[in-house]
Amino acid sequence: MLGLQTSEPSLWSVFEAAAHRRNAEPALDFGEVVVSFRDLREASLRAAAFLRRCGVGAGDVVALQLAKRPLTYALMLGCLNVGAVYAPLDPNNPAARTAAMLARLRPKALICSGAGINPFGETIGFAPGLETTADLAGWPAAETADPAPSTSATQPVYVMFTSGSTGEPKGAVIPKAGILCLMRWAQSLIGRSEEQRFTAINPLHFDNSVFDFYCGLVSGATLVAIETSELPNPADWGRRISDGRATVLFAVPTLLMLLDTLGALEPLLLPHIETFVFGGEGYPIERLRALQRKFGRQAKLVNVYGPTETSCICSSLEITDAVLAETVNGLVSLGWLHAGFSRAVLDEEGHPVKLGETGELWIGGGNVGLGYYGNPEETGRRFRQDPGQADYRAICYRSGDLVRETSDGRLWFQGRRDNQIKIAGHRVELEEIDLAVEAFPGMIRAQTVLIDAQTAPQLVTAFVACAPIAVNDIAAALRDRLPAYMRPARLLQLDKLPTNANGKIDRLAVRRLAEEPEFSVNDHTYPVEYTETLVRDAWRTALGHDRFSRNDNFFDLGGTSLALTRVHAALQAMRPDAIAMTDLFEHPSVALIAAFLDGRGPAERRTTSEHSISARGERQQAVLAQLRARGKGPLS
Repeated sequence: MLGLQTSEPSLWSVFEAAAHRRNAEPALDFGEVVVSFRDLREASLRAAAFLRRCGVGAGDVVALQLAKRPLTYALMLGCLNVGAVYAPLDPNNPAARTAAMLARLRPKALICSGAGINPFGETIGFAPGLETTADLAGWPAAETADPAPSTSATQPVYVMFTSGSTGEPKGAVIPKAGILCLMRWAQSLIGRSEEQRFTAINPLHFDNSVFDFYCGLVSGATLVAIETSELPNPADWGRRISDGRATVLFAVPTLLMLLDTLGALEPLLLPHIETFVFGGEGYPIERLRALQRKFGRQAKLVNVYGPTETSCICSSLEITDAVLAETVNGLVSLGWLHAGFSRAVLDEEGHPVKLGETGELWIGGGNVGLGYYGNPEETGRRFRQDPGQADYRAICYRSGDLVRETSDGRLWFQGRRDNQIKIAGHRVELEEIDLAVEAFPGMIRAQTVLIDAQTAPQLVTAFVACAPIAVNDIAAALRDRLPAYMRPARLLQLDKLPTNANGKIDRLAVRRLAEEPEFSVNDHTYPVEYTETLVRDAWRTALGHDRFSRNDNFFDLGGTSLALTRVHAALQAMRPDAIAMTDLFEHPSVALIAAFLDGRGPAERRTTSEHSISARGERQQAVLAQLRARGKGPLS
């Protein structure tokens, strides 16, 4: 056991004690590559020595822009040993976004795959294919000196970036106290971590990975590591979970529902799973009931809630039949806040609302984050003095989430006070997208909305400009500024944006316009064309040329199963719709794929071809057979 109730150990000492106990047992399971706790501890000590050689000391920031590798985990643990603050960055970030993050962090070192530029300190680049701890042969030997002391509960441990309403991401600084609180809760839920095998399917730059790393690996559990960006077929994710004999799975509902749709979320395929933890967005009640019917006898299902600024998770609720019978707006309760957190539900003037009424959730306690790194303006806006405490300093995080509290202390989500939304668990401020579009030359104003579509929720941006602008040009500019999950699926140029009676832009009216695939405003017709640009880019990458029209058949152009896999991977990198491989097979032209992604249903199936229809059909059937064979069932 961690013994966290009676002492406040350093996070490194928690891992080191677990590593001594587990020794030759697997710490990291990458499938073909398995690293023992003994070897990972040795690699982490060498990583710590390497960081010190680079001038990194306690309190310094280390930016890690790396995929999941044994090297990456060794560096994260090395930071715990040194007392450095690590900041995981998305390796697929646009360069401008990474530069904005580095400008805030001013890191002592940037450690990345391939090329990288850190104007504020060391830049250390490693080959993208590093796989084993043997790759650390050039690092200095492990040091025998004691690690940096870690006595303060408020010691910053990591920085996790989220979307920002001011046009650039915000880096939430999380202290040791919040992480220890999270580990205590996980221990009470799951028991001894070292008897478990946790999945690590969440990206390292996404705060759900904090649960995997600390409640799993640091506490002594084996991590079944899955780098989803390198496995284009989601069915492979399910097979890795099964092959890794994972017992604990934490993921956003979108991912679980995707695995379920593929047929990969079945008790027979996942016989070892004992605990499902899900959060980051609401789980649609009918899909959650279906999950409970499948796994209720085998595993716990736990709904969790927690902004990034509150150490990943601050409340939870185990799913039971009674819980499923009581829902609001098609969602179950957020549950009860964990020990170490306090709360207030306040109106717009900062006064407490009556029990059962809706208000904004303010979260307090020593486990709340320390603010946003290098960003005092946003820190002052979100981290505020507790309105109910005037006698001493007591900081709360103003979540922006509207909730109501029932007499039993449970919290129920009622919506947002601002324009923040969730895309596949990623927190997105719509204003950040608006500002990215408005940065394009000639742009006057932009408004982004989230709409429901046939395949998945979509971001749509309507804009007004000084002159007509090709949306392809805007799309290219956004690829340099925004990550894939934040790029709008459609761009609509209007003569003016609709306004309400107060003269402000009416987002609801914009949403109603965006829900139509083709519409008229001020006697102009605006067709959908942005999604076709994304699909053309994917085809160009897969086929190696752009000699095709919007109605050409992929298989007539020499498309193979391998090329189709590349299209699938490229589309997933550009937007989060998670289109299935079989969907690509059924929609073999640019126009058809775009129509499918936009939720417009079947488009006119016009194709140009020099081959016979029978030859095309044989080719498509061969590809589908290969897909089904690769899927071993779930895709068939």
